[in-house]
Amino acid sequence: MNSFKIRRKIVLIIIIFFIVIINPVSYTQNHPKSDVDYVSTESNFKKGNYLYAQGTDETKSEETNPDKTKSEETNPEDIKLDEKLPQGKDSSESVTTEEIEPAPVEIDGKELFSIQISIGDIPPEKRAQEIEEKIIKIAEDNTVLPEELKIINFEGLKFIQAGDIFIAGFGQADAEAANQSLSLLADERLETIKTAIIEYRESRTQESIIRGVITAVISTIAAIIAWILLNRTLPHYFNKFRQWQEQRFRSVHFQGLQFLSSGQINKFIYVIFNIIRFFLIALLIYIYIPFILSSFPATKPYAVKLLGSFWNAINLVSGGIIGYIPNIFIIGLICFMAYYSLRFARIFFNAITLGRIRLQGFYPEWAEPTYKLVTFLIIGFAAVLIFPYLPASDSAGFQGVSLFAGALVTFGSTAVISNIVSGIVLIYTRSFQMGDVIRANGYTGQVVEKTILSTRILTPDNEVITIPNGSLIGSEITNYTAIIRDQKQPLIIKTTITLGYDVPWRKVHQVLVEAAKAGEGILTEPEPFVFQTSLDDYYVAYTIKAYTNEPEKMGFIYSQLHQNIQDKCNEADIEILSPHYRAVRDGHQTTIPEDYLPDDYLAPSFRIDSK
Repeated sequence: MNSFKIRRKIVLIIIIFFIVIINPVSYTQNHPKSDVDYVSTESNFKKGNYLYAQGTDETKSEETNPDKTKSEETNPEDIKLDEKLPQGKDSSESVTTEEIEPAPVEIDGKELFSIQISIGDIPPEKRAQEIEEKIIKIAEDNTVLPEELKIINFEGLKFIQAGDIFIAGFGQADAEAANQSLSLLADERLETIKTAIIEYRESRTQESIIRGVITAVISTIAAIIAWILLNRTLPHYFNKFRQWQEQRFRSVHFQGLQFLSSGQINKFIYVIFNIIRFFLIALLIYIYIPFILSSFPATKPYAVKLLGSFWNAINLVSGGIIGYIPNIFIIGLICFMAYYSLRFARIFFNAITLGRIRLQGFYPEWAEPTYKLVTFLIIGFAAVLIFPYLPASDSAGFQGVSLFAGALVTFGSTAVISNIVSGIVLIYTRSFQMGDVIRANGYTGQVVEKTILSTRILTPDNEVITIPNGSLIGSEITNYTAIIRDQKQPLIIKTTITLGYDVPWRKVHQVLVEAAKAGEGILTEPEPFVFQTSLDDYYVAYTIKAYTNEPEKMGFIYSQLHQNIQDKCNEADIEILSPHYRAVRDGHQTTIPEDYLPDDYLAPSFRIDSK
């Protein structure tokens, strides 16, 4: 029932549409205008609207040539009109030959010819409008036959008239603008006007109107059928495509990372489907409306304009694409060369990384960052070459955006550029590599990420510290891994204790070496060794140094070394302290180790003197 109501409304709208279109057409056909306000040749000459320059010798000879065409007749009354021209004025003063936009003369949306010359203050648009109005008035007056149209010559001018009815006038300036002789121009435009009048009248006959109604009805039915087919077939193909997609790929992954889930792909396909359906329906409507309008003379100009704008857009796009093909070829060639340059660079630097190619002074760890720099340079150079061939690259808007982006990069990325340059310097100074244990900016840890902008280190407390390369380049960097990797030598770890002068230094050396050997991660070869780094006022500083190949375990190694020193000192009856003496020599044991004292040494007794 609802569908019946909808169809009934559609039929009513179509009927009303046809009545609105047909009614004024029928009225015009059945009521020709006989009281047309025609403008005579004489009145136009009096106004000076169609004065032209004097004809050339060729034109004058045509006037005196007895072998004129049948359509060219000289009206004796017109010759007398010269007496009515303003005295002392040359008709050439009213002609303007400067370049002006041509104005088309159109009847029912069809261009007959164009006016390219202005006369005095009258532009081509005004001349074309007056000619259109007069042609339509004559076409609507069935008492005027097309055969009555003729060409009248006067002073090198060509006038088209129907009896005493003036339609248009042309001079030598019009002929030169059309690159034709004046006689040929007048003949062609006379035939064009005759044809236009005949077509205007034929399109408004009862048979033409009925034919237009039938065409409009058939077109409407075809449009409705096409609409229904679109709404039925598009969902069917959409469902088939979605089933194919679900069978082939449910989601999009890259290196284990999911970029698009199945639901997201379905939503994307649904959006694309709706866009396609909307475009096809809009195209159907856009074609249907001009086709209906072109079926009736009263609305045909609108149809011509709609279709003209549509085809102009198509021609503009297609012409732009065709004209852009050479640029596309050049861009493709540049991209081709850039692509294979990148592939060659990838193969070359991979070979350096794997040791297949050796360059003196070029370290293998430089291969990957150098490849990234080369990639950036190749892409940047290709972009610079492609830029002039991009659409609208020379437009003011495109250049303005480019300048704005350049200003942003220049003034807003000083710190970023500093970090980038610092990152490059860190790479080629070989300060550290991935996995190295370093100390920088007061932090000690293992390098877990090294980028062009920053470096990240993992501390023994499982803290990830991000240090900008600009800050890193300005600080001291201690690399605990470089000696092991580059020189194939173990790292030395050290710790210092202070003991009193009363403890024999040989005994201290032995105890500290044993403590170092007992720890995990410390090499027995080369053996640990002890340095006495200072002899202070109250104690001696002993530094134990040991070798290790595991700098990433330095925290654990140091902790265990300190534990072993405590244990070994306690076992050897060495008290770990840094004594401070205020010695009263009488009654106190000397601080010299017992090994150096004589066997009969006794501590002196206290001596007290009294007076």
